[in-house]
Amino acid sequence: MSEQDKDLISKGLDELKALGTELEKAVKHASEEAKEGWKKLQPHLQQAEKLAADKASELATEVGESAGEFIVDVRGRLEKLRERIRSEKPEG
Repeated sequence: MSEQDKDLISKGLDELKALGTELEKAVKHASEEAKEGWKKLQPHLQQAEKLAADKASELATEVGESAGEFIVDVRGRLEKLRERIRSEKPEG
């Protein structure tokens, strides 16, 4: 794995962790639908972290997708949940 790939994966995982932390706090005051969405996404976040810890590119290749693609997918899903939670909050 190249140094650039390692940096990309590391940066992606840092972003996922930050989003995960933000959502974990926000979901406490969110709807049941958002809480359920968070419960469904938590294993994906954990899997992304595990992929990196276990030499992400090698493991991801075995399951048919690159670590970068997996990180982008999970990040997109987390961002959608964040937007859903934000839209639930009363304005004002």
